[in-house]
Amino acid sequence: MPSLSESVQLCPVAPDELPLVSAMAAKIWPDAYRDINSPEQTAYMLEMMYSPEAMKKDIAEGIVYDWIHCEDEPVGFLAAGPVSYGEICFLHKCYVLTEAQGSGSGKAALKLLFARLREAGTPVLKLRVNRRNSRAIGFYQTLGFAIEAEDVLDIGEGFVMEDYIMAKYLS
Repeated sequence: MPSLSESVQLCPVAPDELPLVSAMAAKIWPDAYRDINSPEQTAYMLEMMYSPEAMKKDIAEGIVYDWIHCEDEPVGFLAAGPVSYGEICFLHKCYVLTEAQGSGSGKAALKLLFARLREAGTPVLKLRVNRRNSRAIGFYQTLGFAIEAEDVLDIGEGFVMEDYIMAKYLS
């Protein structure tokens, strides 16, 4: 029987699968952000970040979307980039379905991403995480990320993101 880390794979999201990423995000986000954002902010951010048009723009800017597959089933997704030798890379999205959380699939997927980025010569992976999302912060810390800064970003319509910037050094 293969170990979990052997059964987890990163599989590229095809352009025609972007609506499926939107649907998965719409399933994950209400639970993930229930105690953090208002329902209005969550709905606004889902449209702003997960419409197929928004994701196509991300891809045009060099951000790569991957499905997180566990035993050949999609259990989540991540998006990172752009990737350029010697440059910092950003993890823009990393989400796992509620029913798959705690299985180790998210950690295994990020370890695959770390290996991919090391091979590409990326020295540091950074991300933004909501300061009130203690569960995600703890998850990233178990993978070697550390808080480097705080930031407040106006995202429009009267909403802001109050985040930590976290970094993991890959070399």
